[in-house]
Amino acid sequence: MDSSMDIMEETRFRKKNQKMAVRISEKLHFTFEEAEYLLLIYYKLQKESKEMAQGMDKTQFRDVLHCALDMTDDYLMDRIFYTLDKGPSPFMSKDIWASSLSLFLRGTIEEKMSYCFTVYDTMGEGVLGRESMFNLMKNSFPTGDEDAEEAAKDLVEVITKKMDCDRDGKISFNDYKQSVLKQPMLLEVFGQCLPTRRDVYTFLTTFVSKISKM
Repeated sequence: MDSSMDIMEETRFRKKNQKMAVRISEKLHFTFEEAEYLLLIYYKLQKESKEMAQGMDKTQFRDVLHCALDMTDDYLMDRIFYTLDKGPSPFMSKDIWASSLSLFLRGTIEEKMSYCFTVYDTMGEGVLGRESMFNLMKNSFPTGDEDAEEAAKDLVEVITKKMDCDRDGKISFNDYKQSVLKQPMLLEVFGQCLPTRRDVYTFLTTFVSKISKM
């Protein structure tokens, strides 16, 4: 499975994680072989963690998102982590690891809409008010841009007019969903929180090619 593991370690790994790989393949968007390989990646990262027994730490996961999937928006990263794993622990479980990659690599539009909206809902109110939208848009401009605040306000007005279907001054999930289904490019209107199609393809190509050699 992996040249950095000897045969005995690989065999032990497969046997120990077989049931979890089956469960992942039944629940998420992966085959058994893909699930097994995902767990192997987790295991390799876990071995490099300062506290291996606790699992892979979230800093390592951030590095995976940054290096493998080119997700580099520092402002949104904390929101992404909170949406994927609401627990207070600095470590990420195997289940959260697998479900996160299932979403990023092969998530349905429904899954992605629910995820993105939660990332953007910084106040946790179930709606996107003008303050939340303003903070998200303001941070999309380069640091030090003197016109960023005014530009962000203008964008909030434009987006609200476009997506506020019931005209209550806020964007509910239903408003957001209707808008995205009509215009899919609005999915990440408030900032990147998913990998690009190119980065997904590149990651999956490497992923599948390794599996084919197993």
